[in-house]
Amino acid sequence: MKLSVIIVNYNVRAYLEQCLRTVFTALEGMPSEVFVVDNLSTDGSVEMVREKFPGVELIANQENVGFSRANNQAIRIAKGEYVVLLNPDTVVGEDVFHKVIGFMDSHPKAGGLGVKMIDGTGRFLPESKRGLPTPQVAFFKIIGLTRLFPRSKVFGRYHLGHLPENETARIEILSGACMFLRQRTLDQVGLLDESFFMYGEDIDLSYRITLGGHENWYFPEARIIHYKGESTKKSSVNYVFVFYNAMAIFAQKHFTRRSAGIFPMLINGSIYLSAAGAIAVRFLDRTLLPILDLLMVGIVLALSPMAPVRWPMAQTVGMDVLIGVGVVGWVALFGAYDRPLRTFAPLSALTALLVLGTMLWWAMGGTLKDLRTIALPVIYAGAGMYLLRFILQVLGIKDYGMRRRERERVLAVGSPDESRHALALLWQTHYGLGWTGTTAPEEVLSTSDNLRRRIRKHRVGEIVFCARDLPWRIMIERMEELRDTGVVFKIAQPAREFIIGPSSIESLQDLYLLDDHNLGSSVARRTKRILDVTVSSLFLLFFPLFALCVASPFERARNAMQVLRGTRSWVGYHLPLPRGIRLPVILPGVFDPVPAGTDAADQLSLARVNATYAKDYSPWEDLLVVLQGMRGKATS
Repeated sequence: MKLSVIIVNYNVRAYLEQCLRTVFTALEGMPSEVFVVDNLSTDGSVEMVREKFPGVELIANQENVGFSRANNQAIRIAKGEYVVLLNPDTVVGEDVFHKVIGFMDSHPKAGGLGVKMIDGTGRFLPESKRGLPTPQVAFFKIIGLTRLFPRSKVFGRYHLGHLPENETARIEILSGACMFLRQRTLDQVGLLDESFFMYGEDIDLSYRITLGGHENWYFPEARIIHYKGESTKKSSVNYVFVFYNAMAIFAQKHFTRRSAGIFPMLINGSIYLSAAGAIAVRFLDRTLLPILDLLMVGIVLALSPMAPVRWPMAQTVGMDVLIGVGVVGWVALFGAYDRPLRTFAPLSALTALLVLGTMLWWAMGGTLKDLRTIALPVIYAGAGMYLLRFILQVLGIKDYGMRRRERERVLAVGSPDESRHALALLWQTHYGLGWTGTTAPEEVLSTSDNLRRRIRKHRVGEIVFCARDLPWRIMIERMEELRDTGVVFKIAQPAREFIIGPSSIESLQDLYLLDDHNLGSSVARRTKRILDVTVSSLFLLFFPLFALCVASPFERARNAMQVLRGTRSWVGYHLPLPRGIRLPVILPGVFDPVPAGTDAADQLSLARVNATYAKDYSPWEDLLVVLQGMRGKATS
């Protein structure tokens, strides 16, 4: 047995399926075995492996035992001369395994090897080659000097930035995402240290390989895609704690007593500083625009030439802040802070505010002459809000600005039949497309020039490779060659079930990408909650009147209280949901959208009703369901 491939999986079913498909293609002609160790996934990964890849040696754990322990489970029973630890969110070219084994056979001192990794946009991943995180190297990374001087031999050693990305070289640390290991070396230096649950275990093993007198190599002639971080969000506070704790374990294990005393102190300080930074960044990411709008409204109120005729109680700073918070909250109800930003949301909100303010002003006996007290501050505030958005757009701050988002312009690379299916699937998950075009596979086999010309000519935003018609190696090469175009690359799977991109899986069963229409969008969630609260409040306020015309009025009053508490919604899915269909998560409903007279045993029809409700959410449909349900029985 030449090679044992080991993949540890946790809830990334679609990526795992694609990975296994590429692995088996790359293993053709090589004596090999493939292990999948599943850490109690709940997304059907185990069932998928059993059904579609019967040749896989499957280890289905009944708990999440972590990355190190799961890999060791397979390594202990692996029979290959070489072992490769491979992440499930990777794509392997057809030539990778043969090239790597050939290199390691000709370099008997090589105990471990890493390949060149690119992400889903074709960009080189610097963790493909890394240096030993000594206290000095780790310190430079923690304080940010590594990021500032990535190519420095001193400050950039964490990712060995001074080494060219296309040059084969000896390195110190391999990446656990794709780690080739000689079985004989593992017998000598030991397996992965199971005290590392996640992160750090690859650093520890790489270091022990070099301490054992063996070599680690970076081999860029073999290239893979790594959809980095699909199951782990690296901006999360949890990631900060797990990653830096792993570094602390490594330092305590390998460095001298003196260094191990200083280094953990440095790391512990970094943990809390990084965690605080992560929290601050996430907070500002969500609140930057509302805070700026609040400041703008405050400035308008403070400097408005209408100050002499404002209400006396509004002349205090505290009241100005209160009014500002009210205005920002009102604007938020109209979706002004949903991203990507909606161009006309602030205008709609402030127009409605102006109308309501005018009506209230007249109701209180205000005169038309002094109406400017309401009108001018609102107009100034609106102008200020749009000025802020224009400035953010000019500065190029991500996710801000007022550009109207165009429909995607997509180029499919594949046979006419495969391209048609891929574009049809994208059309449904995108709610329509802009320009679409196709390119025959033979036009991209030898060069990317044709793709580059079409990208420029048609302003293409997405390229979809049809995996049934193209070698995986060619797709990887073209993605890397076109990484400077800013195009998003996706791969349509041979079974036509889904399309995988850098941070998305598009399928008729996955509705999360339908931004403006589905129940997973912030707009729909906010609208649904406003409707729930409004219906419940009106029902309880006018209960004596509703009690005369509603079936089971006291039961409905109890439902209204549940809705106000946020434990239920007036309308939810018909339960139970069938397996295999992912829908946006919502609260259980008092009523469901299933029409009266539908056969309860017809699971297909019920599933379609649920999917349609999630995909094409409408508050008016909700209101209709509630009115009909009020006259009948509860679905609870």
